[in-house]
Amino acid sequence: MRAISERERFLIEGVAKRLPPQEALQLIEDMNRCSAVDRFPDGAVVLFIIEGYDRPKYEGQHSYPVEIRLCDADGSELTAILFADPNNRLYELEIIRWDFGVIIGPNMESMEFY
Repeated sequence: MRAISERERFLIEGVAKRLPPQEALQLIEDMNRCSAVDRFPDGAVVLFIIEGYDRPKYEGQHSYPVEIRLCDADGSELTAILFADPNNRLYELEIIRWDFGVIIGPNMESMEFY
């Protein structure tokens, strides 16, 4: 486990800004109390562990209704998806590189939220 990165914090805050106030507040609270676990070495999938929260048995996840597009360091197109568990609590971040290569280093200045 590790502390969440500045990149992860930036993505989560960007999603929160586009949510209804109560959902945004919960997401920010979760972010401030969580640690991260990398599921892949390149950071393509990150699982969040919220301190003091007993996550229910896994029964799926859903994405927050915000699309995030950005570019990798070499210009390749990326999409980031932030997921919540069935209780609508911060669960996972997935970054998809559409040309199926390894993620190098997402360019945060290229990030757009929809």
